[in-house]
Amino acid sequence: MSKQSYDGTARYFDYFAGGDMRRWSLSQRTLFKNLKGEVLFIGIGTGQEIVNFPEGLNITAADLSFEMLKRSNKRVQNYSGKINRCQMDANTTAFANNTFDTIVTVCVMCTVKQPVICLQELKRLLKPDGELVMFEHVLSKNPVYALTLKMMSFITEYLQGTYLDRNTVANVEQAGFKIHSHKNVYLDIVKALVAREDIEYKQTKSPQPLFGEEGLID
Repeated sequence: MSKQSYDGTARYFDYFAGGDMRRWSLSQRTLFKNLKGEVLFIGIGTGQEIVNFPEGLNITAADLSFEMLKRSNKRVQNYSGKINRCQMDANTTAFANNTFDTIVTVCVMCTVKQPVICLQELKRLLKPDGELVMFEHVLSKNPVYALTLKMMSFITEYLQGTYLDRNTVANVEQAGFKIHSHKNVYLDIVKALVAREDIEYKQTKSPQPLFGEEGLID
C-alpha cells in the first residue's frame, strides 16, 4: 500500500487493528521487556503498541504515513520515556550504518512490498551486537490454514495493504539474520521473534580476494 493509501485509512486504522492490539498485549509486553539502548520502532502507525513498551526507553519511531504519525500524538505524549517520530520508508531509511541497539517491528513484514530488502535495510542500521525484535503474523505451515490465509490475503491487501501469506521466518534468514528466539503466540500464524546478524552468512557474502593474497585486484 502506498503512503497516500495509508494516509487515507489512518482515520479507520484503530477500528481495524484495535482488537488485535488488545488481544496481543500480554505477549507483546513479554517480548518487549528486554528492549534496550537506542531503539528504532518501524511502523509506529497510530502508536497502539506504545503502551506495551517498558518505561524510560529512547525510541525513534518511523512510519511511511504522515496521517498515521499525527494520530499517534496522544500515545506518544503519554509514554514515560522519549519518542522522536519521523516520516520514512522502511526500505530506504536515512539513518547511518550501525545506529541502533534494537529494532522493533509489529506487523510490518506483512505490509511492505519487498520484505527481504526491508530486512536488509534494518540489518544495516543495527549495531553488530544489536537485536531485531519482531511481532508478526505469517503464513501457516498447516495446509488448511495456509489456503485460508492466502484467500483472505486478497481481501486484506485491498482493505489494509496487508499480506497474510508471507514466510517471514525464511525472509529474515534470507536477509542475513539468525533467529535466536522463536515463539508461536497464536498457532503458527502469529510469532514473536528475536534475531541477530548471522555472522556465518556475513562471512559467506564477503567479497573474496582475486588471485590469492599476493595479487589482489582493487
